[in-house]
Amino acid sequence: MNDMILILNYSDEYSMQIARRLRAEQVYAKVLPGGTTAEEVRSMQPRGVILSGESDGCGGCFDAGILDLDIPVLAIGHAAHLLLSAMGGASAGEAIRDRKVAIQYEKSLLFTGVADGERYVGSAMTLMLPADVKVIASAGACTMAFESESRRQYGVQFELERNDLEGSAMLKNFARDICGCSAWWSVDAALSIAERALGNAAQSGSTAVCAVSGGVDSTVAALLAHRAFGEKMIAVFLDTGLMRAGEAESIRARFEALGIPLRCVDRSGEILDHLAHKRSTAEKQAVVSGVLHEEMLRQSAAISGDKLLVLGTNYDDFLETGSSAGQWTQSGMATAEPLMELLKEEIREIAVRLGLDEAFASRKPFPALGLGARILGEITAERLFALRTAEEIFHEEICEAGLERKLYKYFPILAEGESGSGMEMILLRAVTLSGSQLVPARLPYDLVERTVQRIMNDCPQIARVFYDQTPTQLGRETFF
Repeated sequence: MNDMILILNYSDEYSMQIARRLRAEQVYAKVLPGGTTAEEVRSMQPRGVILSGESDGCGGCFDAGILDLDIPVLAIGHAAHLLLSAMGGASAGEAIRDRKVAIQYEKSLLFTGVADGERYVGSAMTLMLPADVKVIASAGACTMAFESESRRQYGVQFELERNDLEGSAMLKNFARDICGCSAWWSVDAALSIAERALGNAAQSGSTAVCAVSGGVDSTVAALLAHRAFGEKMIAVFLDTGLMRAGEAESIRARFEALGIPLRCVDRSGEILDHLAHKRSTAEKQAVVSGVLHEEMLRQSAAISGDKLLVLGTNYDDFLETGSSAGQWTQSGMATAEPLMELLKEEIREIAVRLGLDEAFASRKPFPALGLGARILGEITAERLFALRTAEEIFHEEICEAGLERKLYKYFPILAEGESGSGMEMILLRAVTLSGSQLVPARLPYDLVERTVQRIMNDCPQIARVFYDQTPTQLGRETFF
């Protein structure tokens, strides 16, 4: 499959934005590390390459040999400086910083249909272009974009903005008109890829064992596995005791309605014992993942014949943490990750296409560590009860106000109060997404007031409730 665009990643959030926009234009895009070599790119034979890096810097090393592959290249943001350097040019001091500028576009295939106008620019450098490279966009005396038309190589200093129609048009021009990509990627195509992967696996006669968390990814993976494997399939849900109120019961009911056999294993008491005196997130994750790993191996061992472990890893997960298949293969388990090529938004669409409830398909992701990810310090039964109660109250108030879909995320965090007091604090967190920035939402005062009052009434150990208004970068939020 070479009818695609490769995105060399020097900035996770911006690269994922580009991939999402290209896929929305039905162009298949795949994100790879910035240090991907020219030989690796040659072997994949993509129609085009995009270098993506945020304006304040990027990591990784660009292999200039990619420019000799006769494949169109577009560099966006700080990556434009990497491209220019490889082309024989240079960038000097900063010319523009954190302000809106009026940009004029010259005639270029890259900017077909893009009109002059204002854009916010985080950072733009003074550029020195080689003789065969021309300016195709400028803001006053500052070069904002350049091209080598004969080599089909383009650099753009500005980043894409949220709801950026001109930016989307630029990407579409590059992928469709310059690179010659066809519009073949769709939800149907994504679903076919996932079904084909499991259909081929089912031919082996193995029994599919699906690890399910109750989220949309693992549920879709289990539903597809059930369709492919039929009776030779079992789903396993591990109740860690760290779920939201009523979550385990809801998962049982959902799988029963889908007609998918589900084994529910309650090891919450054991996990809580193992979590005693564990305070760091890494320690807590090690406990929960260790029990999950052990339980899935135990459940698989109880099934005769060959087994295939089906995981709900999506493409966003893969880019953030990599595939989890390695730890299972080391334990002798064959694995399948049918959703590996799919973005979260695509899986949500597939969920609805498969008949799952739209409200379920659009649910906010929940941490793998569950409520444990939002408890600062040791996890105890009493602290879990307090946070679970606060989470249920906050969720009810947000939904009652009709804000659930408007917010990117919302949740409470439990923190320790004054040392030795035995009292606790709740921090309410609700954010919207602007580019890669998480912006605190302006919740109605009466909503916050009701939430605080209800938490104080229902959780006697909570002494204070705060609303957290700290803006953060998306990748630096620790409670997701």
